[in-house]
Amino acid sequence: MSLAVDPAPFHDQVHALSNYTFRVSLANAGVAVASGEPVEPGSGLLYTGRLIVALSLQWNGKGGYDFGHSTTGYNFKLDSTELNTTIALPPNGTDSDVSFNYTFQNDAYDYGMKPYEDVEVTVKAAAYIEVYEAAEGPDSPIKGPKVGEVYTILKLLDEMKIAYVEGKLLNMAEELGPLSSFPRPGQVNVDAYLELLEAMNASVREGDYFSALDTYQRYDEDRRADLIGSLVREANMSSTRALQIQELERQASQLGAEINRLVTLHELELEQLQTRYAALSQTYQLKQAELEEAKQSLTTAITVVFLASIAFFFLGRRSTSGGILGHRGVPGG
Repeated sequence: MSLAVDPAPFHDQVHALSNYTFRVSLANAGVAVASGEPVEPGSGLLYTGRLIVALSLQWNGKGGYDFGHSTTGYNFKLDSTELNTTIALPPNGTDSDVSFNYTFQNDAYDYGMKPYEDVEVTVKAAAYIEVYEAAEGPDSPIKGPKVGEVYTILKLLDEMKIAYVEGKLLNMAEELGPLSSFPRPGQVNVDAYLELLEAMNASVREGDYFSALDTYQRYDEDRRADLIGSLVREANMSSTRALQIQELERQASQLGAEINRLVTLHELELEQLQTRYAALSQTYQLKQAELEEAKQSLTTAITVVFLASIAFFFLGRRSTSGGILGHRGVPGG
């Protein structure tokens, strides 16, 4: 046997208030019974030569919650229904198809379920050989031996679930989005949390709301506590760094004040040096002028003395020579 659903449920989700066709395919791979043949020798049950194909749907509510380091889950039956039809037993080696139409008329709220809880629908198809009591006759058939069974588990999706999951995605984005600007590396594993947010976002984009809710629940029940612990450790380290920075700022302020003091002192000393330099320069210029004047006077004096010496020298000789010659030139003198 095989079971197909049309339209095919996306991510095994069936929508409330929507109609689906459940197609059951049966292949006879060796069952051969004849109408009126007893099920067992001497038995009062006789075969009708037909099959009863039954499609049953069972709604189950599922949920869970955490406390401390423990997790508990719960589930319970919500509703059930069964559809039956009878077909002739396919000849050995042949196939037959049976279709059932069903509309999911209730949503999770109608079953009293919360948006964070799930409603699973177990769809089971089974085939039974139809039999009847010999005393009752073929007009009162009942299910005989089961010859095949197949099932699938679907999840009931409704508008309230969709709105709830999309709202939780927004909450998660508000909490984890700011981490994108968080410095790396640090006490917080930023990439892991952003990957978790992207996983939920991708599931919602694809319409896989139950996977998205599973991602959010993992974050809400486990990872959020880790995040808070990491942020606390990061805050402690940041506080320590802030104190260190504050001390460095204090030291830098003191150093800046000392530099300003030295610069001011240097400026005063420089101003004093410049004043002394100006005074010395002026004195030098005055002395230089006096020296130049003295040199000029000395040169002049030397020149005068030198010239006078020469003049006296020649005058002396002339006088001396003239006296001798004059004495000799005057007889009896």
